[in-house]
Amino acid sequence: MREGTGPRARGGPARGSGPPAGALRALNAAMAAAPAHRELVWGEGLAAPERRAAAPALRLAAELAEAVAELLTDPRVGEVRECEGADCVLLFLPANPRRRWCVASACGNRARVARYYARHGKPGQADAGTGAGV
Repeated sequence: MREGTGPRARGGPARGSGPPAGALRALNAAMAAAPAHRELVWGEGLAAPERRAAAPALRLAAELAEAVAELLTDPRVGEVRECEGADCVLLFLPANPRRRWCVASACGNRARVARYYARHGKPGQADAGTGAGV
């Protein structure tokens, strides 16, 4: 799935060129391996949830491939960004053009804390080895 959402795949439709053929084949194969159908059920009312008759791994891959297909066909696909968090691999669609992290309270907070410690040092670092503060 990551190949199907990589920068080349996301940037192609935004620039008017297609994503890599291998990425399209992989996504189409994943969606075809566990096709969805609606099934009418009666509970507290009539509902028609989607069902997939396949192994759990194939169902998950198909769900992810469909989400990627929706992303790639969205007009805002060119705005999708990779999180700037140090070890983060998530993609996000920013609500604000200045947004840099997938989740500000997680990746953004870690980056702010790292910047703070780079400027001011870690707590207790000034006292280390001097005997001060004892």
